[in-house]
Amino acid sequence: MGVNSATTIQSKAIVYGTCAIFTGVLLSAVFRFVFGFKDYGRCHDMLQDGWWLDDTMSSWQPAGCMLHNYKVSEMSTCLGHSRVLYIGDSTMREQFLSMVQLVKKDINIQGVKHEDRLFEFKKERLTFEFWWDPYLNSTRTLDLLQARLLKRPSILIMGAGSWHMKNLEEDYFEEWRKSVDQVFNSVQGARSIAESVIMSPVEIPQYEKLSPERHNTITVAKIESMNRYLKEKNSALEPKTPFALPFVWNKITAGINNGTQDGLHYISALTKVQAQLGLNFRCNDQLPKTYPMASTCCYHYPKPKWYQSVFFLFFLIWVPLGIYLISSGVMKGLTQRIFPNEPVLNACFLFGLCILYMFFSDRTQMFGKIHKHFDPITFGGLSIAVLMTGLWTLKTTHEGDLGFLNRDQTNEWKGWMQLAILVYHYTGASGTSGIYNAVRVLVAAYLFQTGYGHFFFFYKKGDFGLGRALNVLVRLNMLTFVLQYVMNTDYLSYYFTPLVTFWFGIIWVTMYINHKANKVMWFMLTKIVIASLLTTTLIHYPGLMESVFDILEYVFNIHWNAVEWRFRLGLDAWIVYIGMLSAYAYIKCIEYKMHELKSWSTIKKTSIVLSWCVMAWYFWFELTRANKSIYNTTHPYIAWLPILAFVILRNATVQLRNTSSRFFAFIGNISLETFIGQFHMWLAADTKGLVVVLAHPEWTRGLGWWVNLFLSTILFLCVSYCLSQTTTELTKWICSGVNQTKPEIQPAAHHENQDYRAIPLLPTAERGTQQDASNAEATTVNIPMDDLHQQNIDGEWSQTPLKPTSWVHRFTCLCSDMRVKCALFIAAVSIANHMC
Repeated sequence: MGVNSATTIQSKAIVYGTCAIFTGVLLSAVFRFVFGFKDYGRCHDMLQDGWWLDDTMSSWQPAGCMLHNYKVSEMSTCLGHSRVLYIGDSTMREQFLSMVQLVKKDINIQGVKHEDRLFEFKKERLTFEFWWDPYLNSTRTLDLLQARLLKRPSILIMGAGSWHMKNLEEDYFEEWRKSVDQVFNSVQGARSIAESVIMSPVEIPQYEKLSPERHNTITVAKIESMNRYLKEKNSALEPKTPFALPFVWNKITAGINNGTQDGLHYISALTKVQAQLGLNFRCNDQLPKTYPMASTCCYHYPKPKWYQSVFFLFFLIWVPLGIYLISSGVMKGLTQRIFPNEPVLNACFLFGLCILYMFFSDRTQMFGKIHKHFDPITFGGLSIAVLMTGLWTLKTTHEGDLGFLNRDQTNEWKGWMQLAILVYHYTGASGTSGIYNAVRVLVAAYLFQTGYGHFFFFYKKGDFGLGRALNVLVRLNMLTFVLQYVMNTDYLSYYFTPLVTFWFGIIWVTMYINHKANKVMWFMLTKIVIASLLTTTLIHYPGLMESVFDILEYVFNIHWNAVEWRFRLGLDAWIVYIGMLSAYAYIKCIEYKMHELKSWSTIKKTSIVLSWCVMAWYFWFELTRANKSIYNTTHPYIAWLPILAFVILRNATVQLRNTSSRFFAFIGNISLETFIGQFHMWLAADTKGLVVVLAHPEWTRGLGWWVNLFLSTILFLCVSYCLSQTTTELTKWICSGVNQTKPEIQPAAHHENQDYRAIPLLPTAERGTQQDASNAEATTVNIPMDDLHQQNIDGEWSQTPLKPTSWVHRFTCLCSDMRVKCALFIAAVSIANHMC
């Protein structure tokens, strides 16, 4: 009782703690979104705060959003219809030249300092112009501010102050104030002076590098008073023209020791970031509103489309209505006909809430998003933390032998691999070849388990019915299917689900063809070889996959990238067959009692030694490749080596087989949900960034990054667990009509003294129906012969179906056939896709 009581208290503490975190995060996010700066596009955050992610000044992180680095073609699309105009002093000129270099990096920018400059790029349809006007009071500047010029700039960027301080002595502030007031008055006027206007704050120099003359005139007090005035005016401003006052420009240059030579004019690495911020302010909302939505500064997400709204109404209106009607007993007869039972509705409602959480995390500005940044120390620290947690939760079964690749062990295997992949994604380690290469093997190991597990199931049970296939396919694809519509993405973008689905189909077909002869070794091996050759042809033969995708596009209006999919399939084109052959080899070893041979001990020890050598060789090989592209050319042919070596080492002794990590096994049980769910609720911008659950995005700097990681991880794992539970429940309900399938009837002697052991499949099968190898594999199915004459609802093995007595009965029977339901569902998806 004491242990059970402690476990109950611990479970309740976890639940209540998670609920408290959820409540706090959501309330603070809603409060900021509704009552904050009304910064619905995260423009204010971008313009006011940010920080460098490293000392090399290569990556700037705006507070709470993801910066877009503009390419020439994108600049042309946004700005090509008009000109980009800079007006001001030498600080504006430096930023102007950096903007020009964004178009042509090696352009000659030398010229007379205190004169106008003009650059035209006819091919790109871009014109950049600089007016030298350090006091912002020239006639043409005033004409522009009073909207007297016919052609408006696409973007107008102005700045002044240093010449006022240096040359106007006591009158500096008054003259400067008159100039900037002209700008503020202009953007509030009815007539627009430009499509967007940016007013630069007074630049803060590096005082220790200023010349004596500048040091005496450009003082801290003067700059602070001028910028204070700008903040006051900006806070009371109600502009008619889009207007920005980016005080963050001073933060970009602050504290950079090697950022300037004279203390006033900063290097292009800094001024280019300032220019990019200006482009983000002007152009981000004109970027395509399609995934991946990886530029979130000054960006308004698109309004939900009709099919997204259908899902929202279903989860938030139809499901709660059904729960209410069933629980209250109102209109009981009608309710039972149009709604499923209450447990299914509850699962559907919770599933919908999880989907909505992902939508608000990654398709609204309720939560901030920040860039990934790879840091070896961070990656190593997280990896060690994961490893220590796994070791801390080790458990050992001291009685018996749980067997080769037993359930606990394979759940643990999936779990630690999934955690490694999560750390890899979160820290942005994909650019590091040595890490990327190893992670490719982890993905291959998942597919190895797919081949191993499904082969075992089909070989042992001979169940090729619709029920089995639907259980696997629905369980695998439910979350991905819903997300592709709710998040307006692409099915193939969640590449793991399509991969496992594709290979399950290949395994099913391979094992189904003349399956009564599967026990014949040469026939089984021949089928595997032929299947591998056919899939290789499909993957690599030019134009074949494109033709398949063209047909799918015509029928279902889906636009899949054949090049990307060929890359995904090609990387792991052989590992599934290695898994199938490994399962087959293990079965035959048990059948022929190889473990009872006198030479078994020698074989075992030799295998262990070779496995250590293979692991050492593999890590040497992958770490010494020049880049990941070179490694990818060899990966399909060598990935099976470290995987088989790991399997042998992991099962080398009884103690190793009987020991597993509870934490890793827990993650393994929800590995499908964590793999797919990370796209939108832990990562952000369709995996390009990270979700910020802290109310104030600037808190994610320094230690706050770890606090955000901790909170977002708790929510992520909680939602993933709920998704796992609900999809299991919904899969049972959807497939409830076909879960009774025809078992393979075989003589009892066939399995006599056989000790078949199978690993649990990837999260594809219905939980609760997977049986342990130690008892399920050797079970002989005995069915009364009278039962064989009952009509199976799946229609595959009925012997004497009842004849319908009327067309109504005939129609009812037809509609209740799951094959008809599947066909109608596919047709409905096709029609809906053509309407999207």
